[in-house]
Amino acid sequence: QGGGLVLVHFACGAFQEFKDDFVKLAGRVWDPQLRGHDPHGTFRVQIVDSEHPITRGMKEFETIDELYTCLTGDTPIHVLATAKSKVDEKDYPMAFVLKVEKGRVFHSVLGHDVKAFASPKVQELFRRGCLWAARRL
Repeated sequence: QGGGLVLVHFACGAFQEFKDDFVKLAGRVWDPQLRGHDPHGTFRVQIVDSEHPITRGMKEFETIDELYTCLTGDTPIHVLATAKSKVDEKDYPMAFVLKVEKGRVFHSVLGHDVKAFASPKVQELFRRGCLWAARRL
């Protein structure tokens, strides 16, 4: 009915028994058959859509986190930010949005622990993501 949903970090692994339905809501879900993530550490997050209300004016930033490489799904998503794996050199979505019927979903796999949220840029990304999902941005 037009509500919002924000998914943080391993929320993508919720509801494994319902993953075929959950992926329609989450956009991408954790696939335990895939490599889980790069080793915990520092990596750079690239803003790939600097015109979206969530990421408008944001620049790339570094964070200390787990770079997830384990998402699967074919639900249409709009990627806002990516990061390049140090293991396989591929880019993976770190933040994206989708619309589900009248609702809005902001999904970011960032946020493993307190250190991951220490970055003011990560905090700003989630602040804006929450505002956007709630139709306040």
